[in-house]
Amino acid sequence: MFRPAFLLASFALGSLATAQSADHLVGITRNLGNLRHQNQPACNVLGTCAPAGFPSAAGLPSTAGGTAWDPVHSGAWISNGQFLACVDDACNYLCAPIPVPGMVGNTFLVGLEVVESSNELWLVDSNNTLRVMSLTCPPVMLRTCQITFLDPTYVSTGIAIDELRGYVFYSRFQPASGTNVITYADLAAPCQAIAGVVLPPCAAPLNSSTGLACNAGDQTLYVTDGLRTQALQYSVPAPVPVLNLISRSCCLAVPAGADPLMGLAVRPGRATPAGANCANGSCANCAMDHDTRGDSVLGNAQFGLQLGSAPSGSLVWCLIGAGPCSLPGASIPALCGPIYTTPVFGTLGPALSGGGVGCSGSASFPMALPSAVGLAGIVLSSQCVVLCSSPVGFGTSVSNCLSFELQGI
Repeated sequence: MFRPAFLLASFALGSLATAQSADHLVGITRNLGNLRHQNQPACNVLGTCAPAGFPSAAGLPSTAGGTAWDPVHSGAWISNGQFLACVDDACNYLCAPIPVPGMVGNTFLVGLEVVESSNELWLVDSNNTLRVMSLTCPPVMLRTCQITFLDPTYVSTGIAIDELRGYVFYSRFQPASGTNVITYADLAAPCQAIAGVVLPPCAAPLNSSTGLACNAGDQTLYVTDGLRTQALQYSVPAPVPVLNLISRSCCLAVPAGADPLMGLAVRPGRATPAGANCANGSCANCAMDHDTRGDSVLGNAQFGLQLGSAPSGSLVWCLIGAGPCSLPGASIPALCGPIYTTPVFGTLGPALSGGGVGCSGSASFPMALPSAVGLAGIVLSSQCVVLCSSPVGFGTSVSNCLSFELQGI
């Protein structure tokens, strides 16, 4: 196992997205098995960490391996082609390494993707078999299908999915010509490839692709050959079944001796806190922690907001604001501090904080996010308000505020 009702459909505010930390790319490296975070616009490495004991892909073909971001558990699924694991941003295991289920003989994994709307982990292997597994630890095989590509002279190297528009993308490479293509299929029929297109030119052509990632929010595909990464704007204009790609940027600068990536994923931006906790009256002055459960990715039905280290045995509400946290906030009589979620357009709760005594209380607020393309890029804020009671009277506590963007990775 993993270690450790809200309506948005009618909400269409064009709020600012500056309060959310930016998304970036992440991938597991081939030889050292490090998880590398990198910024495509600036072409720089943001950081690396090493999952303890994760095996390298030395001796396996360059197309082996994969990386996928899991917004439900806020971690990266990684594979060297033969083993599969999930780690958090600091490379702590959320799911320890296991042999890739179902692999036999010389078959190896070449691509990974998470479908959060159906709680599934999708794997593509070197025989062009799509394996759909549960998004659990360990993953459980649900179904398989054989992908039918138009040109069998290409080998598969990666998979990415746009859940908002219903597309599956496959990166493929033709060894004889050195050509990279992106092929797409409908999400409802992922093993029936429809059309493909050769990668548009970069400042220097990519070698064999090793990973593919998708940001559905801004319709961007990212493809890497392990050392260089290209960003591509994509569209599938109806009713003609063709894939249009426009090159947006090419990161060609690689530090000397860099370990190549095997697999690529978009790591969504994280919620940004603002303000401080406060308490008055009968509420204990607790070091409350207001955070998200999972990542605010459209389609993540398990997304939620939570409050920890709260006054026990109290009622908790979570205010939702249209836009990022707004400082200095609004003062409301009886509350111990300002409200930063202005304007407020919704409230979750009340929930009972439970716990024993003191600051042992906690509360959770489910906030399922639909797969609605029109919501991508909207920024919301949240802040918790606690009402305490005791024989001597009432009191209030107010948590920090969070800004978070509805993202479409």
